[in-house]
Amino acid sequence: MIGHGDGGRTLRALCRMGDIDLWRDVSMSLDAASRPRDAFVRVTQAGIVRGSMLYTIQSDALVLDGVTAEHGRVSRRIALTEPLSYLGLHPLVVDALVALCRGTYAPGEFCTVHGYTNSSSPNGETGLLAVPTAIAAAYFGTEQVTTPAGVFVGRHYQLRWQPQWPAAHLWVSGEEALFLRLTWALNRSCYELVELHALG
Repeated sequence: MIGHGDGGRTLRALCRMGDIDLWRDVSMSLDAASRPRDAFVRVTQAGIVRGSMLYTIQSDALVLDGVTAEHGRVSRRIALTEPLSYLGLHPLVVDALVALCRGTYAPGEFCTVHGYTNSSSPNGETGLLAVPTAIAAAYFGTEQVTTPAGVFVGRHYQLRWQPQWPAAHLWVSGEEALFLRLTWALNRSCYELVELHALG
């Protein structure tokens, strides 16, 4: 993560999913309110590029430019009726941003976070465009969370990306929603923060 003088920041994630031989390279710039400003994603599977896409967020539109194996050359403009608060590109550090959209009000109540995602697949390897998403998210309070990277005070959330899917459990820390842990029964996964280093 790189901080900017205007209060925004850039998140960078290079992810490997060994079981499906997938690499995901994501860079996303956020404004001071943690809303997406622009983003880039490239997905490679079994040594073949499935797609790469640039997302530019304007005040009234989400603009896509890129190439995918499924759709060829892509150049689209999706009109927005309100500022885009969430753009899901599937790395865990971006999944954690749902916590900032959901907040901590009404503990235990599932509230809907609206946005767009580049893929409706659980692993994020198909589509690679921009699909409207409505994530049911609930806040369950703070807990001490121990990971290989240390001990943190974490905020516990449950996320349901699709109504028919079981909820994932997410823990984040701090004002920027640092990713700590995510567990999900759908793919029997548990992801944890392993190392944490301060830049500069």
